[in-house]
Amino acid sequence: MFNFGNLGEMMKQLKSMQENMERAKEELRNEKIVVEVGGGMVKLITNGMGEVIDLEIDKTMLSEENYEVLKELLISAINEANSRSKEVLAEKMAKATGLPTNIPGMGNLF
Repeated sequence: MFNFGNLGEMMKQLKSMQENMERAKEELRNEKIVVEVGGGMVKLITNGMGEVIDLEIDKTMLSEENYEVLKELLISAINEANSRSKEVLAEKMAKATGLPTNIPGMGNLF
């Protein structure tokens, strides 16, 4: 009926995978993703989990006349940082689990 030897081995593998994922999450929290847009007018730093760590804005951008430009630069920086952090997350989790980052029909797992 059941081969409990295989079940035990599978449980060990799952525990190992879970530990690897926790280690990967910690690495992601310490990862720094730096995005600069507008020739360095806006610099956004996130971690691998997509959390914003720091934001630098050139003071010349802080005027009413530059509002629209600053808004576009911020949106661009946020989108780029988000994209990069998703790539880093997928890569780390794939390594941690041994699973591919994109299984057909399943979308992105991470």
